[in-house]
Order: sequence, then structure tokens, then C-alpha cells
Amino acid sequence: MAIESYIHATEVEATLSSKGQVTLPKALRDHLGLHTGSRIRFSLTPHGGFQGVPVRFVLEDLWKAADAGPKAGGIMSFEEMDAAKARRIW
Repeated sequence: MAIESYIHATEVEATLSSKGQVTLPKALRDHLGLHTGSRIRFSLTPHGGFQGVPVRFVLEDLWKAADAGPKAGGIMSFEEMDAAKARRIW
């Protein structure tokens, strides 16, 4: 299915695996900017369903990390920042 179909579609079906995993179609992943290691936040809707949105970097996240206190060595590497953003733990 073309990416345009996903953009305008109201439904996309996927099958849940025995491990509870769902594979998002490549065109959808590409459209949303998702790649290996990307995080998706799920929330329940009032009518018994759920929605998922990509977890995006927010400048406030870096402020929260900075407010957590000094880091041993004094400097957070880009890799550590990316990992902290992915975990969203502050």
C-alpha cells in the first residue's frame, strides 16, 4: 500500500504475535519517522480503544536531565542524551 493510502486511511490492520508484538507497515514507519529503537507512547481512549504516538524529543527533557544534578565527569555525551531521551527517565 502506498504511503498516501496510509496518510488518508482511517484504519490499518496488523496481527498480534504470540509475544504480543505488532509490526507496523514500512510505509507507516517511514511516514512517522520511526526506526529501530524508536519509542511509541500508547494511551487508552474513552471508548475502550487505544492510540499510539511517537515519543519525540522535547527541549524540556534536557532541562529535566540537567535538573537531576551534576553528572560524574561533568559532561553528558550525545549518546547518553539520546539514551536518556529514549528512556524518558528523570
